[in-house]
Amino acid sequence: MVDYRHLERLLQESNHRKKLVITRRAPSELNGHNVDYIWVTKVPHPNAVPPSRLHVIEQIVWEQLQKENTDVILDAIEYLIIENGVEPTLRFVGKLRDMVLMNDRDFYVTVSDGLDGRIINMLRRIVE
Repeated sequence: MVDYRHLERLLQESNHRKKLVITRRAPSELNGHNVDYIWVTKVPHPNAVPPSRLHVIEQIVWEQLQKENTDVILDAIEYLIIENGVEPTLRFVGKLRDMVLMNDRDFYVTVSDGLDGRIINMLRRIVE
């Protein structure tokens, strides 16, 4: 788990490693070499996936992992919790983590002060 304010640092680190960012940030806000993204939004866009379609995000991540060595950064957990609830979102995070680790890559979840301690503790147990 990483403080959300450090996302830019994560994107700049290890430029030789491809990164897939699952994010609420608009595509124009993401900078970094070797960065692909999934924009989690209800707005139609070629790289957008609605927040309620967790299975679509899983599929995109799985396909990307099979295609090339990719680290995965989840930068939309608060929004996913609001749209899907805590338990479904935590199950989703657990599945993403397992898929990424199965492919011997790194998995990061950015978090903000908006999450309460109970959720952060459960998330920490799932991710670490």
